[in-house]
Amino acid sequence: MNERKEALYTGLGHLFYSIAASDGRVSPEESAKLKKLVRSQWMPAESGQDEAGTDLAYYIEIGFDHANDAGLDPDKAFGRFRDTHARLPELFDPSTRHMVMRSAQAVADAFGGKSQQERRILEQLKELFL
Repeated sequence: MNERKEALYTGLGHLFYSIAASDGRVSPEESAKLKKLVRSQWMPAESGQDEAGTDLAYYIEIGFDHANDAGLDPDKAFGRFRDTHARLPELFDPSTRHMVMRSAQAVADAFGGKSQQERRILEQLKELFL
């Protein structure tokens, strides 16, 4: 089960990166907002750890940072999240979908409000969750 949760959280990192990078760059405010959300909301909701003792929710940051360091195209990052959602639909219960949407909105709002590109990705996310 931990491997599936690692994949879930890595996929969420790709999603949040796709939002932050959609306007061409990831601002320090967006990155800081994501890290705050992981610590204040996602870690308390996930008690599992990997074999090295890393909180599974921390994989959100790992996925985000990996995509950012690699300069991943935001649409490709969203595609990776979409693939994760398709592979692991049972892990996206209503509560998780709600947390994902709240976190996605918060990342989009972290720097100067929502851009048109961020709104587009948020709409794609809403459609995916229907």
